Amino acid sequence: MIIPMYFRIFAHRSRLVAGLFLGLTLCAAPGEASAQRRTGTPVTPRLEELPRRPMDTIPTADPETKVIIFSNNTWEYYRPELRRLDRLPVFSEHWDTASVFSYRNIELGELPATVDLRMVDSLGQFCCPVQGKVLSKYGPRRRRNHHGVDIPMKPGEPVLAAFDGKVRYAKYNTGGYGNLVIIRHPNGLETWHSHLMKCNVRVGDYVKTGQVIGYVGQTGRAFGPHLHFETRYCDQSFDPEFLFDFENGMLRYQTFALNRDYFSIYSRASELLEEDDEPDLANTLLAEADDSTMIRAAQPKPASATGAPVYHIVKKGDILGRIAPKYGTTIARICQLNGIDRNSTLRLGQRLRVR
Repeated sequence: MIIPMYFRIFAHRSRLVAGLFLGLTLCAAPGEASAQRRTGTPVTPRLEELPRRPMDTIPTADPETKVIIFSNNTWEYYRPELRRLDRLPVFSEHWDTASVFSYRNIELGELPATVDLRMVDSLGQFCCPVQGKVLSKYGPRRRRNHHGVDIPMKPGEPVLAAFDGKVRYAKYNTGGYGNLVIIRHPNGLETWHSHLMKCNVRVGDYVKTGQVIGYVGQTGRAFGPHLHFETRYCDQSFDPEFLFDFENGMLRYQTFALNRDYFSIYSRASELLEEDDEPDLANTLLAEADDSTMIRAAQPKPASATGAPVYHIVKKGDILGRIAPKYGTTIARICQLNGIDRNSTLRLGQRLRVR
């Protein structure tokens, strides 16, 4: 009985010695790596540690966009034409890259009653960020307000820039948005893209319509992969479905009359847009219109064939910005025909001449 016990003790001590030797070897490894660096032994550097010098410029199909190749095998877009936009006040005033909100000193009541947002001049200036059915709409939701729309997508699907613009915010947000990219556009509109798996742009980047700015994920406070998308003006949110038909991937307006009432969390596009208005921006872009015209993304209804005056009876919820496109006219023309201005209060039953 003595001999087996001896061998068991010896074997146990052997395992302890072997384990101690292995532990000392592993602990010494970082020190040896440091010693290698001190003695000049070659160590493979990381990509970000390599010198980053521009080596070459490559043209692309877009004449305004070039690609710069750097010495550390990285690249980035170079858009000298877009950088001229730096002269615009919209890309310098209230430009905060650390916080999601940048208009803290502007109150809702200080905004104009109506802001005409010029969205596009041609179809090529718009691209739907993602195309799909809106699962959760803008408005009150349980115990909190939902300031955007949720569109379920497969994880990793690309999210595109709707319009040209400049990235104001691109990082992980601890307030629930997760990976968030905010793009400010030349007309002052900001588009927010959240819960991204990955941000594909950096703060200060100029982006082109249709450029991949991130990938669908479920970071932050999200249940399942989807894109949470917001539209804001001076930090005030409004229903993105006023502008976008996400299911068909189309833009509703060429120029959008953004009424201050739309900033209410209870103002939903689905309750205000006419049911018979089918998006067809291609038709509206065939017509010439001045910047004050709000053009619905539907073929304007023809005027009376006889040339007789056309009138509209004001109903609940009517505003000039919705009446004008319904009859294929402009807000300015309605004001001229009725001796009113665009800020006039409309009365229920009021008879307005529209043609």
